[in-house]
Amino acid sequence: MYTEEKNGLQLLRFDNFKDLAGVACAVSTRQGGFTSGPFGGLNLGSFSGDNPEAAAKNLGLFCGALGADPSKLAHMRQRHTANVAVVEAGAPRAENTDALVTAARGVPLLALSADCALTVFYDAEHKALAVAHSGWRGAFLNIYSAVLNVMRMRYGTAPENLTVGVSPMISAANYPVQGDFLEKLRAFYPGPEHLRWLMLKNGVHFFSLRELLRFQLEQLGVKKHEFMHLCTHERKDLFFSFRRDGAATGHFGLAAMLK
Repeated sequence: MYTEEKNGLQLLRFDNFKDLAGVACAVSTRQGGFTSGPFGGLNLGSFSGDNPEAAAKNLGLFCGALGADPSKLAHMRQRHTANVAVVEAGAPRAENTDALVTAARGVPLLALSADCALTVFYDAEHKALAVAHSGWRGAFLNIYSAVLNVMRMRYGTAPENLTVGVSPMISAANYPVQGDFLEKLRAFYPGPEHLRWLMLKNGVHFFSLRELLRFQLEQLGVKKHEFMHLCTHERKDLFFSFRRDGAATGHFGLAAMLK
């Protein structure tokens, strides 16, 4: 991971995308932007109480830093699903969707988060791209597998074709979980492997979303992946966090575009 200052914004970039000429990709932080209060900085989401005009101006700044046309932006009404939408061109927001896939050049794809993982998938051989939003529900449903299946069906993508980058997310140290969650985890992963994603401290279990997602990529055969090891909960200077700040908080984003 490396940082870049552009349009008055502090962007995070993936090292493994640095030399890929066919794609532009960045993760936003809350540095810069037009919003204030609990949404202070570069809030990209207008659905949690922020001024929609300010959020739209922030999106324009972020797209500009990526070299993208905001009028072509494809984004989602995320619902913690494993649903995947195919984008042919810039389009209205996809409803009830947590991943977007495209082979259209010049169409930026956007996913938003306030603790969850945001992921970009790039197939340089078949010129295909995807972004996904995944919290624990999306991870249990294995949205990564759903994305790969759509890319395989539409474009012929194989796991070895993919370069993948995963954004900052909440760390295990700040993610306590209780009985109902643990029951669901064991239902989806009844074998002993689920123990590697849990940490027990003072009688409380803590969950590593990052390590579950890493496991899923490796199970799919994706070898070229990079995880940004920043915690959204800990870094209030850089990220919005639902678990830290509650529902009245902003959203950072991952945007990616085929050139």
